[in-house]
Amino acid sequence: MTMKRAKHGAGRKQPRLPSSPRRINPRQADPYTVRSPKTGFTACQGCHAIFEKKRWHFDEARFAELSRRKEVKLTTCPACQKIRDRYPEGILTLRWAGLAAHRDDVIGLLRKEETRAKGVNPLERIMGIEQDRGEWQVTTTNVKLAQRLGRELERAYRGKARYHWAHGDKLVRVVWERGE
Repeated sequence: MTMKRAKHGAGRKQPRLPSSPRRINPRQADPYTVRSPKTGFTACQGCHAIFEKKRWHFDEARFAELSRRKEVKLTTCPACQKIRDRYPEGILTLRWAGLAAHRDDVIGLLRKEETRAKGVNPLERIMGIEQDRGEWQVTTTNVKLAQRLGRELERAYRGKARYHWAHGDKLVRVVWERGE
């Protein structure tokens, strides 16, 4: 017994419509990331990060070895470019009356968390810390680092972190506040 096929290509898969509005407008890609895979080795002359196997990583001994070779391309990594161009992807605002009293501890916490993040992804860095009375602005090269810093401040000093993502741009604003 044979089955009759319906007209208009019933056996074909029909294209699925997006189920959520986020799928309609894909997030903007990071303009500083490497678009095409590079052949060979690339190293950042600023921070000594190495681009190898489609990934950036730190290895000082390997950088010293590669920098002597002629086929290695010395360039600037996306994080160093963002710092040079002042292009933050994360802005963390700290509001607390006790910031001045705990200045060294808070900066130590932020730098420690940056070091941990750089161990996983060398492109996650703090661009700058601007201090103005009871409010600080910390700019980061990556949205994930700003979120991570906000969570770490909540754990260490309590308070509350709020996250605001920009539509269309790759930017997150994290506001951490503590009363007192």
